Amino acid sequence: MTLALASFFIMPMQPAHAKKQGWLLRQNSQTYGIVKTIVSPDGLKMEMGTIRVTIMPPKWQITFWNERTKFVFSESLQEFRRRSPVKPNPTGYVEKLEPGKPAVQTFSGLKARNWHWYSYDPHHPERQHLLYDFACAENLGLPQGLTDAASICCYIPTGKGLPLRVVGESRQDKRVFLNTTFVSKTMVDKEIFKPPKNLTRVKSEMEVLLKEAGTVRDEDVSDLYRPFPSQ
Repeated sequence: MTLALASFFIMPMQPAHAKKQGWLLRQNSQTYGIVKTIVSPDGLKMEMGTIRVTIMPPKWQITFWNERTKFVFSESLQEFRRRSPVKPNPTGYVEKLEPGKPAVQTFSGLKARNWHWYSYDPHHPERQHLLYDFACAENLGLPQGLTDAASICCYIPTGKGLPLRVVGESRQDKRVFLNTTFVSKTMVDKEIFKPPKNLTRVKSEMEVLLKEAGTVRDEDVSDLYRPFPSQ
């Protein structure tokens, strides 16, 4: 037996896909309802019904797919940001971010900092409008690129950590866009962030959500969400 072969038998076998420390969260989303969120240094995955959404390094591309219909759509974070809704500010208003009260909030034992994001008239500081009240967890061992991508998906400023709660105002009423109800540490295999093979690519996230195979909607569902549908 050669020395190299002997070394092969002596060395412990390494797993094909080493798991990393991550987090399992149960969240309520205004857009998707009840969401199971799994996050680790290798990526982020949201599961809601048959819909899956993943974000992975190094490109931080967002992928949406439907487990039932097998439709998939991917886009860059920049493309997602361009089509995301932006709250309009009155002319001349500027934005500011300041610590919220209480300064720290706890979600199933996980601490997160509260923030208030305002727009206001610099000539009349008392004229201010709350854009979002949100809480983010820091020091989770996650790359900033991932937490920034998650923040962009929640329409809040980046650099504050992983979003656990996002509240906004609509016609003077507060609306909870995201809230975390359960948090637990877990070991995560990076393979779960990869979409299955043999999926059918479509033109939009909306098609992943609404399109049904074998119906007339196959051809026009994306057009339903354009101001001027294509002819």
